[in-house]
Amino acid sequence: MKNSKDNVIWLLPSIFILVILLMIGTCTPRINDKFLVEKVRRENLEIFEKMRGKAEAKDLIAIGIDIQMGIDEIYFKEGEKVRKGDVIIKFSDYKQTDVDNQMKDKKRILAAKKSQLRFLEEQYKHGMNVKNQLQQIKGEIKAIEDELSMIEKNDVLLQRNVVSPIDGYVVKINVIKGGTGDKNIPLVLLAKNNDIKIVSDPVRLSGNEYINIGNLAEIENIAEKGKKAPATLYKINDTGVKELKTLEFLMNRATDFKLNEIFDIYLYYQKRENVLTVPVSSVVQKKKGNENKFFIYLINDEDRVTEKEIYLGVSNGKKIEIYGKDLKEGMEIIKNPNNRIQNNIIVRRRSLKEEKREKEEKLEKLKSENEKKEKEIEKNKREIIILEKGEER
Repeated sequence: MKNSKDNVIWLLPSIFILVILLMIGTCTPRINDKFLVEKVRRENLEIFEKMRGKAEAKDLIAIGIDIQMGIDEIYFKEGEKVRKGDVIIKFSDYKQTDVDNQMKDKKRILAAKKSQLRFLEEQYKHGMNVKNQLQQIKGEIKAIEDELSMIEKNDVLLQRNVVSPIDGYVVKINVIKGGTGDKNIPLVLLAKNNDIKIVSDPVRLSGNEYINIGNLAEIENIAEKGKKAPATLYKINDTGVKELKTLEFLMNRATDFKLNEIFDIYLYYQKRENVLTVPVSSVVQKKKGNENKFFIYLINDEDRVTEKEIYLGVSNGKKIEIYGKDLKEGMEIIKNPNNRIQNNIIVRRRSLKEEKREKEEKLEKLKSENEKKEKEIEKNKREIIILEKGEER
């Protein structure tokens, strides 16, 4: 009997500890907030500067004329593609009669001068002293022939159109339909296909010694997110404002980019290899005493959260390098912590599919609300028109 009592007494501490553990397990705080889960990754981290820019022509082909002519038609607009042989501008022929008359006059004078030349040459053969007269008439004939040649050249110009000599783009048109072309200004500026550069908006690069000509970049059309093309920084321009520069990039391969299209530019200037990284959004800053400290929130298989202090390295705006005690690749962390999350708390996981579905539902809701508002606006417009017509009566 005594042994049985002793056994019970020995079991009591174990039972007590088990009860305490069960109580702790059931009393662990929980919140219903759902969080995205990401893993600590080991990877190469490329650091970039993001900026906005647009496509411009790198080298221009200028087409002009050496006489004034009227513009009858313009078949292309600035920024549009042209193919070799395409007619860009058609000249009017309102000066053709004047040109014909000029040519007739010059030819008549030239014929008369040549007749005089033949007469003087005969006199010279017969010993007459007409050497000076011969030289003078020859000079006059040469001048008339040059004038006639210029008129004929202009006549050819008047009969032709401005034709594109290349496959490319119309960059600039300096005339208007019904206007007159100026011989001192190119009628058209063209650029070849793929002869395009990307020029950034003015950016501040103070203190960044890693940005140099030759740095690689990626160019992303803002209308086609996710579609990037490689480029190289080849020129850094002063803007006249201290520390403010514009950067020019050449594409590393042929693209279908068009003039004046707008792009996001990712200029890479530093690379960290084989480092632990997490999304920037997963890092939380907290005040501990007089110091600012940084934390991530680990999550285990039971969805229990553990606050973990970390130290930060470089960041590219999306990912950030981290280091600290007992950090390992593959650890699961909360990607989007909020102000309700804390140490030793149980949370709910949120899947990417669920997030996508919620976004789609929200989008549909917003579209539906916009449609209702648009119908309401149309209804109000009709009522306004009816009321205004009523007032007129």
